Formats: sequence, C-alpha cells, structure tokens
Amino acid sequence: MEALMLDLKFAIRQLLKSPGFTLGVVLTLGLGIGANVAMFSIVDRMLLRPPPMLRDPSATHRVYLAQTYRGTETADASMQYARYVDLTAGTTSFARTAAFTEDDIAVGVGTDARELRIGIVSASFFSFFDAPPALGRYFSTAEDAPPAGTAVAVLGYGFWQTRYGGRADILGSTLQIGPVIYTIIGVTPQGFAGLWPNQPPAALIPISAYAGALAAGFMQNERWWTTYSWDWMSMLAQRKPGVSTATATADLTRAFFRSFEAERAGDPTLPPVALARPHGIVASVLSERGPNESSFAKVATWVSGVAVIVLLIACANVMNLLLARGFRRRREIAIRLALGVTRRRLLAQLLTESLVLAAGGGALGVIIAEWGGTLLRAQFLAGAADVSVLGDERTFMFAGLAALVTGVLTGLVPALRVLRPDLATDLKAGIREGTYQRSRTRVVLLVAQYALSVTLLVGAGLFVRSLRQVGDVRLGYDVDPVLIVDWNMRGVQLDSAQRVVLRRDLLDKAQSIPGVLHVSPRVSVPFLGRMSVSLYVAGIDSVRRLGRFL
Repeated sequence: MEALMLDLKFAIRQLLKSPGFTLGVVLTLGLGIGANVAMFSIVDRMLLRPPPMLRDPSATHRVYLAQTYRGTETADASMQYARYVDLTAGTTSFARTAAFTEDDIAVGVGTDARELRIGIVSASFFSFFDAPPALGRYFSTAEDAPPAGTAVAVLGYGFWQTRYGGRADILGSTLQIGPVIYTIIGVTPQGFAGLWPNQPPAALIPISAYAGALAAGFMQNERWWTTYSWDWMSMLAQRKPGVSTATATADLTRAFFRSFEAERAGDPTLPPVALARPHGIVASVLSERGPNESSFAKVATWVSGVAVIVLLIACANVMNLLLARGFRRRREIAIRLALGVTRRRLLAQLLTESLVLAAGGGALGVIIAEWGGTLLRAQFLAGAADVSVLGDERTFMFAGLAALVTGVLTGLVPALRVLRPDLATDLKAGIREGTYQRSRTRVVLLVAQYALSVTLLVGAGLFVRSLRQVGDVRLGYDVDPVLIVDWNMRGVQLDSAQRVVLRRDLLDKAQSIPGVLHVSPRVSVPFLGRMSVSLYVAGIDSVRRLGRFL
C-alpha cells in the first residue's frame, strides 16, 4: 500500500506538470468510455437486467406459442385466457404460472383524469416476486375469478406517493380506472415494478375484473374465459427445482397440443396439428430478448458495437500519446534503471499513471453518459420513467470496469515498449533520438486508428442514407399536421343512433376549433395497426374450406 500511494502521488505530480497532455487524454478516454456507459445503461435494461424483486430469474420465463402459417413458423406471447388455463392445468413442470398484460387506461374522473399505465395481472402474479405490500394486501384468487372478478386495485408505490401523498388512510377508498370504480386494498413496495421496470404501473388490477368489463362492452357478454377468439394476454411461468428448460418446453408443447385440439373441436376450419405444428417455447422473462428479438434490441446491439469501436479508437490514440511521452522519458528511465530501480517497479509506476488518466476519463464518461445519453434512452426505452446513470449501481460498476480495462490496455503496451532500453545509448540520447525510435510502433497504432475510423465513417454513411430513404417514403398524407383523436367512453352505454349523434357533435366541435382545416371520421390509423375483413363470393371462393392456416 505504501508503494501504491507513492506511485499515485508521483503519477499525479507528473500529470500536473503536463496539463495539456493530461486534459487531452482524459477528454479522449471520457468520450470513448461515456459512449459505452450510455449504451450499457440501455442494453442492460433491455437485455440483461431481470425485473427487480423477481424470485429466481433464471427459472422464470415468458411463454411463447409457435404455429406454422402458410409454411412460415411464427411465435407469439399473446394468447387467450382459455389457453392459459389449459396450459396451467396441462403441465407439471412449473411451480407457478400467472397471466398478465398491461394497458394505458384513463385513471380518475373529470379534469383530474389521466391516461396511465395499468398492470392487469392474475392473483398468482405477486407470488413471483419477493415484494410484500408496503400497505394493505394483494388481491386473492377468489377476487380474480371469472367472469367479472372483484373490482379491487393495488396502487403502485410511486403513484401512491404522488397522487395520495403516501397517506395510510387510502385503504377502502375508491378510484375509477377505465369504466370501473375500484376499491383500493393495498400498495406495492418501493422499487416494485412487476415486469415493466422502465415504466412501473400506476396500479395493478385483477385480470378478470378488467376482462369482464371489457367483454361486456364489445363481446356482448360472451364467455371470454372459455373462448379461443381473443388473444390479449401473456403467460409467466417458473420452472420447478431440477426441471430443465428442455423438459419444460416439451411439457408445454404437449399441453399446447391438447389445447389446440380442444380449440379445433369448436372451430373445424383450424388445420390439423400435423399442419399447424404447434409447440411451446419458454424464453427469457425480458420481452426484448425474444425468441423474436425486437428491432429496438437489434439497433441497440448495433449501436453498442459502434460505441466499442469508438473506445478502441480512443485507446489507440491514447496509447500513441503515452508511447510518445514514454520515449521522451527514456533518458529518465535509463538513469533510474542504472541506479537500481527494478523494471517491475517502473512498470507499476507507469501503469499507475495510465490508470489515473483512465479514472479521470471514467468519471468524465459517466457525466457524458448522464447528460448526452438522455436522447438515446428516450429512443430505446420509450415511455420509461426517469432513468439515471448516476443513480444506478450496475452502470457505475460497468463504468469502473471499463476505466480499469482501458487504463491497463492503454498503459501496458507503451510501458513494456519503453522498458526495453539500451542503457548506454539512452543515457546519452536526447529527445530527438528518442522520438525517432518510436516511429514503427506509432505507425501500427495510426494504421489501426485509420482503419477503425474508416469503418465507422462507412457505417455511419450507410445508416444516414438508409434513414433518409425511410424519411422519403411517401405515406400518402402529411404526417406532421395530422392529429388523431380517440374517445374513451368509460362504460357509458349508447345505442347505435346515439353514437351517430355523438360522432356528428364531435366532428362539428372539432371543425369549429380555430386552426383546424379538415375533420374526418376514421376507422384505423395507417401503419399504427391493422384490421382485415374477409370477403367471399358464394360458389366461387373455396380456399376457406382448406382451413385458415393455408
């Protein structure tokens, strides 16, 4: 420790003697490390970090169901509640299962109403987490029983603090969520976010209560819990101890076979199992990891690769600067060796200097990532709550590791190169001769910098060109001046004549707003979603008889 402190003090004194050199190296490393820290904060949340408070993340999975449609296999996490019941009852590999989805729903009444993210979960969902409620309790299986469940709600901790000031007397009070008035029975603990760590839900409600209210509005009270026509929720499953992923997948596939046959018994147009080839997939609990990797995850991975190349260029640049600095100190180093200082001692001292520079670059990189990474996080973590680099332990650890690796990488090669002196020559050498001897190594580093820089420039050029081409795609209308208006009936029941009158009133009101040029009713929004209607001509169309999957 004494030697380390001496090396540290000496390194700081040496660096303060060359403020221009020190500032240039710290800025160079700060940009490289900052780019990687910013991307790690994104990739970690998308692809690496399990949801907070989740029990046994390695054994917990989202369930995907795959089928073959017109020769192409597709996997989807969306399923019907009836399918979830079939899979839960038909498997033995899982210790627990849960149904879940989320939706942006109007919360509150009057001018205080806001559209917020709501978690819609089965009662078993909470058992996946080590998260006892901060107040009250979670809803029970009896309160989540079809067809309508019980209108109870558990508030998110953040919403409890901002909306109710953290008051303990809210239990038993009511809150309107969508068309239903719910009774508040509990509050989640601080830090709990369910499966949505980037956008914690304002409240969690029983899946049966949500589905019952929704089905009453558009399914004419159809038995939503037994029908296979409504894909709207996902399934969470946790493997039993000792059960492998392969065993759980096979078990899930067998249950899916039986469920598919049960669905086919009520819909003869479904193809046989041999053609549809249904099978289950237990995948990561993180939706961005697949099995169908999202476009956001692909772009984030690509940008992370770019950040790594930027850091390599910075390292090559700094290695070149340290090498030049080392050659200028060859006479000093030769004198110290002649006086009996060991090469190991000098190597430790030179590495300490590079590590001090890397530490400064790491600190600057964290600041750059916090300030400059805001735009990146807004693009890749859309709708997320405030995501801070400065307040995140894992990102800080990554920044420290990146600074350590960078310091060793940039300092080791120049130090080893400098510590191979010819004492007789170096004791008589001046700066000019030392500068001449460095040229071969410098050329290698410069070539590496140029090659990596050209690679980045070509990739950036292709990316910008692709982006411009996407921007030039004609959508058939001007996007910027067009606004979309949705109405939220919140349980108000109108017959068809009353709906027509309401639509006309809304159109007239909108047309009278200053600055509005045109108003038109619409059925859907281009490129936002899709809706198809099948048309058949009697006596001509016969494809349908072959099954919907052909």
